[in-house]
Amino acid sequence: MAKLTESEFKKKLASGEPDRVYLIYGEEKYLVKYYTERLCEKIAGKNPSEFDFVRLPSGTGIQEIFSACEQLPLFSQYKCVLVSDMDTDAIPEADMKLLLGYCEDISPSTVLIFSMPTLAQSPKKQGDKKATSMQRLASAAEKYGSSLELAKKDNSSIEKLLIGWAEKSGCKLSSRNASRIIEQCGTDLTTLRNELAKLTAYADGAEITEEIIRLLTIRNTEVRIFALSDCLGSGDYNGAYKQLHGLFEQNEKAEVILSTLSSVYLDMYRAKVAGESGIPLTQAASEFRYGKREFLLKNAGRRASRYTTSALRRILDIVLETDMTLKSKPVDKQILMETLIARLISENIRMNNG
Repeated sequence: MAKLTESEFKKKLASGEPDRVYLIYGEEKYLVKYYTERLCEKIAGKNPSEFDFVRLPSGTGIQEIFSACEQLPLFSQYKCVLVSDMDTDAIPEADMKLLLGYCEDISPSTVLIFSMPTLAQSPKKQGDKKATSMQRLASAAEKYGSSLELAKKDNSSIEKLLIGWAEKSGCKLSSRNASRIIEQCGTDLTTLRNELAKLTAYADGAEITEEIIRLLTIRNTEVRIFALSDCLGSGDYNGAYKQLHGLFEQNEKAEVILSTLSSVYLDMYRAKVAGESGIPLTQAASEFRYGKREFLLKNAGRRASRYTTSALRRILDIVLETDMTLKSKPVDKQILMETLIARLISENIRMNNG
């Protein structure tokens, strides 16, 4: 029972009985999600019943967590309880003490997993009051179970990941071309995983060449704007502003940002309407002449699931109004774009509140 490295966690996952409590967190959110899914699958199976696997969202009260943990499994050896993105700083001290004490007394038939797939919260040094509760949870997990922190990987490690993913798909990828993919797409593993899926599908068992990479991968500017829209969709509003400010720090023009962002939402709207009309995305891509960039519409389909059709229409109206202002009036372009993000956040909140 300890704080595990990634390699130690993988070995532990492959053999032996699970611990009673886990904490999986860190900056590399793709790996946080990946190892959380692998752990849940190991404990409850690929298609667990609702009696054996309970997923609790952010904001769940501790009594509800305790109640889920006390229920016995019916079809598996263990009851798996997954708590996602628990904001430990928001938990009252009395409840925090109960939770930490409960980590010691979890039923032998239950595995409690705390996972931080989107929340940017991690243990810090003593004396940082904002991190105290998270640090205490990490200590409890390490004392009574295991914790896994997944920090951002360096470029060399990411290159090896890309090469390994390509090999699993039956394709060859050189270290040099893996580096080109990183230069083109950035270091976000979720983005890179999606990009490599396109590349391997196109290569179809052959080598992923520089020409294929140039043809199919999206530029860093587009990656940041896709990340911005994903932050908005997932409710990470601070992350959305961080992406926007990063674009301005790279001296990206507001016109380019707005144009790409509008195309992101337009792709989502097309995918959403096609799905509601029973039209296959491949057909919609053909009719809208996406050509070899058909993957954009498929990716948009996944993003669009977070939105209602009416919300996407309102968002497109907001983007269009911003575009008209940008082109017709002398304005501070950064403030205009920051205002746009604020309006999009407001629209998201309106949609989520029904």
